[in-house]
Amino acid sequence: MMADQRIPIDIPNSPTSLTVGRGAITRLAAIFAAEQIPLAQRCVLLVSDANVAAHAARVHQTLLAAGARVSGVELVATETDKSMRAIEVVWNALLEAGASRGALLVAVGGGLIGDVAGFAAASYLRGIDLVQIPTTLLAMVDASIGGKTGINLTLPRGGLGKNLAGAFWQPRVTIADSDTLTTLGQRELRAGLAECVKHAVIAGGALWTQLESDAANLAQAGVVARQAGNGGTQCVESLRALDRLIPAAAQVKAQIVARDPHERSERALLNLGHTFGHAIETIPELKLNHGEAVAIGLVAALRTAVALAMLDPNDEARVKALLVACGLPTSLSQPVSAAEIRRRMGFDKKNDGSTLRLILPRAIGRVEIVSDPSSAAVSAGLVAIGAV
Repeated sequence: MMADQRIPIDIPNSPTSLTVGRGAITRLAAIFAAEQIPLAQRCVLLVSDANVAAHAARVHQTLLAAGARVSGVELVATETDKSMRAIEVVWNALLEAGASRGALLVAVGGGLIGDVAGFAAASYLRGIDLVQIPTTLLAMVDASIGGKTGINLTLPRGGLGKNLAGAFWQPRVTIADSDTLTTLGQRELRAGLAECVKHAVIAGGALWTQLESDAANLAQAGVVARQAGNGGTQCVESLRALDRLIPAAAQVKAQIVARDPHERSERALLNLGHTFGHAIETIPELKLNHGEAVAIGLVAALRTAVALAMLDPNDEARVKALLVACGLPTSLSQPVSAAEIRRRMGFDKKNDGSTLRLILPRAIGRVEIVSDPSSAAVSAGLVAIGAV
């Protein structure tokens, strides 16, 4: 077994880190001790969802064995339930546990659970310690890193606005145990690959080359991870590909976040594909998960960049081919009004007043913030994904 890999994230006044390793949950007490996070007699609230009950139970037992006073609460992990009601459930559980400012909140689950638990930790008694234990690939390489927390709000005239209320709240540590990915289906694991492709477009270089090489094995990883005990060449190669990918993709975000923790400049680049993606993710009839929406949003961003004469069409084709190789969608499954997508894009957090701001690639390894792109270029991006 490979040793755990620790990736420091040196944020001023809030230093944190990411620990990546197979079986890391079984070493929680040692990881907490190394990060100087006390457990003995400490009030700990475990926030999870029913889909990861087995992982949450293992964390619970490990924390109990280390001397913590542990209680737990389960949330419904859907976008419509990512709301103030969920925050109040966590707050009330903390109150019932007698949690003071010395309490610790531990989030076990995907990005949605981490967002809600993080916002609750940031706001309960004006802030208590947080530890993130992501159990999805998407959360391991993206959502659990960097301290963004939040909930969705209902938009005027309907629809959900993604993460429109929240706070920056850095976890004391994030622990990514790739053994937890055995609870993911293929579709969910591929959703995480979308964020990895995004990181590869931003960073280029070794991550891009590695992801192109490993794409076929990674696309099957959601199936073979469940069969790890059965061996076989495909299984071994897929798991090795995951072990290479997680720290490499996470490192891209960690480095950017350390330089710009509150998204005043460079960190906004991590939203590549997300302005389009968030707008279509919240259209219920499409039934898209976050990663699928980001993949389609990335295609729209690529075509917008080509229409603005920023991006070489050959690079557009390479990125789209990588998305396909990872088993991700590149267009809408049914026609959707371009006007409705534009309306939802108007509520994006990156916008400056009424001015649309997009993150667009100029090349693989180079992305930029573009303010007020032409309407024709945005329309080209929407047509490319099948909007009407």
